[in-house]
Amino acid sequence: MNFEFVLSGRSDSDYAACKDDRRSVTGSRVFLENAPVAFRSNTQKFVTLSVTEAESGAGVTTAQDMMFIYRLLTSMGLKVKLPMVLEMDNKGAVDLANNYSVGGRTRHVDVRFFYLRELKEEGLMVIKHVPGIENDADIFTKNVDAQTFERHLPAFVGYDEYMDAKTPE
Repeated sequence: MNFEFVLSGRSDSDYAACKDDRRSVTGSRVFLENAPVAFRSNTQKFVTLSVTEAESGAGVTTAQDMMFIYRLLTSMGLKVKLPMVLEMDNKGAVDLANNYSVGGRTRHVDVRFFYLRELKEEGLMVIKHVPGIENDADIFTKNVDAQTFERHLPAFVGYDEYMDAKTPE
């Protein structure tokens, strides 16, 4: 069988969202062939010192979910197209994962966040920037307005032309 499954992910975070302990919220989603197979919204287990660190933490969580699904599929003899694509809306986190020079302002970033760089260097994943307005993982990090929710909803529930049809009166 020559078919290769496409596995992709998006992550987002809401920096220091919890007013009690100042922990950030991770939002992520993983798609297999454009169908949602994993998504989450949870408070990060660690306090982050910057938005870039919080976004990197969300990216690591999403990458771990993607790697779990990748290993599951390959253990069943199925092929996954490599490199998988992980998209984040924070350019600093993307640059950090891609090993671009981001300056001395990231010295505080924990070693665990270099997991993304390792996956990239092994050819398993590419980390790309997605504009915040297009990042559908945003709905898992905070309360969003109706317009934002409706813009991202079709990605998660599918869409067909009958959804807009009016019911007969």
